[in-house]
Amino acid sequence: METSYPRLVVSRFDAVRAPILAVALSDDELGTVPAIRRSLGYDRNAVRREVLMTPERLGFESVGHFGLFHTRHAAGFWLDTLLWHDGINPWPEQDVQVNG
Repeated sequence: METSYPRLVVSRFDAVRAPILAVALSDDELGTVPAIRRSLGYDRNAVRREVLMTPERLGFESVGHFGLFHTRHAAGFWLDTLLWHDGINPWPEQDVQVNG
């Protein structure tokens, strides 16, 4: 975490206790694995799960940064994320790190 952040900002990150799922796409030029890990590092008191997905795993040649928001993923990826809310990891083979 940035040491220059005001104490109030740090305390708000520290207050997060809900489990966090971060999904990185191997062809995402903005949400890279290092960027995702840095973001997850702010929520030090939450259980953080990180998943690395490939476009091929989703059945596509490319997905990119905003691609998962396209309705073509409604019957697949979107439904799978609901499983995670029920405590089931739909992508155990893509887990790259579990923190907490």
